[in-house]
Amino acid sequence: MKNTISILLFLFAHSICFSQIKKITDPLTPCNETSDAVAGIYTNHTNPEYGPIVLKGTATEKAAMMKNLIAIEKLEEASRKDFILTGCVARVSFARWGNSDYGKTVYARYGYQLGVYQFVCNVKEHVTKIVDEYRSVFRVDINPYIATGTKAGGIGEFTINGKSRYDIPIEAKSGPNFENDKKNNPSKVSQYISESMMLANRSSDYKNNHADFLKIINGKGYTENWMNGDKYDTRSADSYQWIDRRYLITKPGVPLLVPVSRKQYLEDMLEYLEIEKANFLYVNVLKLKDIGTNTADWAKKEKAILEEDQNIYPKIYEAKKEKIKMLLANQKSEWLNKPAVVEKNNRTSDANKRLENLGKFYDAEDDYNTALYVLNPEYCKSNNGQTTKPLFMEVQFRYERGKGRGFSSRLFDNWEKNFDLSALWKMLN
Repeated sequence: MKNTISILLFLFAHSICFSQIKKITDPLTPCNETSDAVAGIYTNHTNPEYGPIVLKGTATEKAAMMKNLIAIEKLEEASRKDFILTGCVARVSFARWGNSDYGKTVYARYGYQLGVYQFVCNVKEHVTKIVDEYRSVFRVDINPYIATGTKAGGIGEFTINGKSRYDIPIEAKSGPNFENDKKNNPSKVSQYISESMMLANRSSDYKNNHADFLKIINGKGYTENWMNGDKYDTRSADSYQWIDRRYLITKPGVPLLVPVSRKQYLEDMLEYLEIEKANFLYVNVLKLKDIGTNTADWAKKEKAILEEDQNIYPKIYEAKKEKIKMLLANQKSEWLNKPAVVEKNNRTSDANKRLENLGKFYDAEDDYNTALYVLNPEYCKSNNGQTTKPLFMEVQFRYERGKGRGFSSRLFDNWEKNFDLSALWKMLN
């Protein structure tokens, strides 16, 4: 009872703060060409730009999320203890973005944001005004979304004899139960993650892809995605740079992802082949239904191709299945336990060629081959009902450099020097 009353009082106190939201207006400070030196404005979570913050969940969940987010807010404020904010408005907001599914475990996804809105000098009025949108932003995403569903090693869409293409879902069998199965019992291959998938929007350093990937999955160091220009471009001090820096805050000593072994891949492919078989037939029948009784020449040709596919595909399916079973039965444990580095789907989409390549594994990744990973089950253990507990976090600071961007580069440089990232690691325990 006491805990319930405390939670309600906590939420009530914050609702009072939210009712006192004040609109931030243009400073209208006289200026000439630039407003970079104009005193900045900071607002915390009690005065967000778009009205009261709503964190969806139970009273207990809301209180836990608010506690964590306010702790992050305090860390950012402490990093600016001796810093003078100029040239911008820095506004805090909190948000809940639903849930993140990590295998069988569901966590609340929520986060902190500090949006940085530049001051500009109005060319006609010569007074300081606030731009409507931010480009510089600091975020902490608690229990962030991790994209899965790498299509490689013959998984996903395919063609038959270059005549017909089948874009089939890989998560589950099509039909009335598809959405439920996709959510609650997705195929194992649909949970695969590739290096390029993890690096998307996190790193553009093409010379150090694998090194950056290792930083991400082990929570060591940072990566940067250049949103304007290229890291290796030649530029002057005034050249515009827009850079998105990322850190993954993970538990030490336990990688977030683990490689898929050849054995696991082959076993998962047996499950997937049943899905592929069902979905091929589902799509094939739909295409024939669309043609219906159309007697146009193109319709007759298309119908003949689709009917021919019904004879060709079952043979490919049976051959794939037999090939996988033979590999599992005859290969030694040492071979089976090696990481599964398979061909990317950009090498071929032809079903017969995919059959030929099935079971071929490589020692390293390149433009045509990729290693497969999954979320580490040892990392993503049960949360014991604590849905708001931080499992891991993604820290993002998108900053700008160049002429007229001092407001952003100064704030970022101070943050890099003074923000206590170690405190975020402590929040995982």
